[in-house]
Amino acid sequence: MKHCVVCHSPSTSLRPLWSGLVRCSQCGHCMADIDVDAFDAKSIYQKSYFIGGEYANYPHDQRIYERHFRKRLQMLHGLCPSGSIIEIGCGYGFFLALAQQHYRARGFDIASDAVTYARERLGVDASNQDFLEAEIPDQSVDIVVMWDTIEHLPRPDLVVKKVGRILKPGGVLALTTGDIESITARLRGKSWRMIHPPTHLHYFSRKTIRRLLTSEGLKPITIKYVAMSRSLRQVVFSLCVMKSKKEPLFYRWIENSWLGNLSFSINMYDIILVVARK
Repeated sequence: MKHCVVCHSPSTSLRPLWSGLVRCSQCGHCMADIDVDAFDAKSIYQKSYFIGGEYANYPHDQRIYERHFRKRLQMLHGLCPSGSIIEIGCGYGFFLALAQQHYRARGFDIASDAVTYARERLGVDASNQDFLEAEIPDQSVDIVVMWDTIEHLPRPDLVVKKVGRILKPGGVLALTTGDIESITARLRGKSWRMIHPPTHLHYFSRKTIRRLLTSEGLKPITIKYVAMSRSLRQVVFSLCVMKSKKEPLFYRWIENSWLGNLSFSINMYDIILVVARK
C-alpha cells in the first residue's frame, strides 16, 4: 500500500504487524501488505473461490444465507421502507432476490460466474462490473449495502466516497465486516479466522470504520456485533479443510449427507454490522 486508506497517512506510517499485514501507526487501521495497484482481484473470485476455495459450496447454502439476509432487510425496511437499493459485492444474488420484493434492487460484482448465476437463476439485476466503474447519478440511491465485502476491496476509501456521493440526503449505508479489535480477534492474534490475505485486504475496527465513513459525510447510527448463519458443511470446511489444506476422511461424508445441511447461527462477537446515514 502507498498510504493508509482510512487516514491517508503515507506509506512510512505503515508498520509490520504480522506476516503479510501492516498497521497504520497514525490511526491503527490494518491491511494486507500488498500493492493494490497491481492486484488482480478478478483472477481470485472465480467459481473455485465459492466452491472449494474459501467456501465449501456457497450456492448450495442459499437458504442458510437467506436467513440473516431477511433479518437485515427487516432492519433496512424500518429505516427506509421503499425506494432503490444497491448491493456492492452481490455474488450469487441471494440478498438481491429478497430485496427486489421491497425495493428497486441492483447489484455489482466482479465475480463473473456468480453474477451469471444471479441473473439467470434468480432473475435479479446484477452487473459483472466494478462498482467504481458504474455510472450512477449523484443523490439517486436510497440504500447501499456491502455484506462481508468491504474487507475484500482494494480501495474501500474510494468506494465509500462514491457511496456518499450517490446516496440521497438521509440515505442509508449498511455493511458487515470483521472487527480486528474485538476480544475474539485479540485473543486469537495472527490466528484469527478472518485473517487470510489476499482475499481479505483490510481489517477494520469500530474506530477505523467510523473514521472512514464520517470522512465522507456518513454518520454511523449503529455499530453492533451480529450472529452469522452457517451450515455444518461450511463450518467443518473452514476449520478442517481451509486451515490444514487437507481434506479429512469424514469431511466428504458430512458434505454429501443430510448432516452437512444442518445449520445454526452463532455470534462470535467479532463481526460488526454498521449502519450509517448521509
